[in-house]
Amino acid sequence: MAGYFQATGVLGIQVKVCHGADRTIIGNTNMPLAQRLANWLGGINKPLCLAGRNLAGLLLAAMTIIVMLQVVARYGFNNSPSWTEELSKTLMVWTAFLVAPWAYREGANVSISFFVEAIPQGIRTILQILLTLLVIWICGVFFLESLDFVLRGMQSSSPTLPVRVGVFYVIVPIAFACLILVGLENIAREITDMAATDKVHTGEGE
Repeated sequence: MAGYFQATGVLGIQVKVCHGADRTIIGNTNMPLAQRLANWLGGINKPLCLAGRNLAGLLLAAMTIIVMLQVVARYGFNNSPSWTEELSKTLMVWTAFLVAPWAYREGANVSISFFVEAIPQGIRTILQILLTLLVIWICGVFFLESLDFVLRGMQSSSPTLPVRVGVFYVIVPIAFACLILVGLENIAREITDMAATDKVHTGEGE
């Protein structure tokens, strides 16, 4: 028969403990700060990441059409428009930066988990938090550098398109800002999961 206990301290969650490892969170009385922060950031990151992913798909399709146009014009008419190459390169860069926050949030990046799975769960969570903090720091450095990059780009014009070069670089600080938000959300969720696991184990000990 399943036993019950209520952990309302730091976590403020009600947990149902069954036999073995079958544990289910069934209530939420006083949501902890980390979980509230994770939910708040998730409400921001989810639509932003989905919008970036969908826009990246549209830009990828546009890039494909432009490249095909360039090939047909060059080899079919021996007269390729000068703007097609620069625009297609720009769209490729924008596609990569737009989809990066979504991939990071969904864990879609390539990873090797063989050694990670051999580490105990508690240590693994701590290492994951430290690595995420490192990612946030790196993204913060690149974010600040990219702002200056955009400002300097606004001082020169594109040789083939009637826009400032800085417009091409605007996506860089936007992407790094989104990556920072996703990193903060991941840390909040890791802390929430770690605290919930500790409370469940404490309840089992009682």
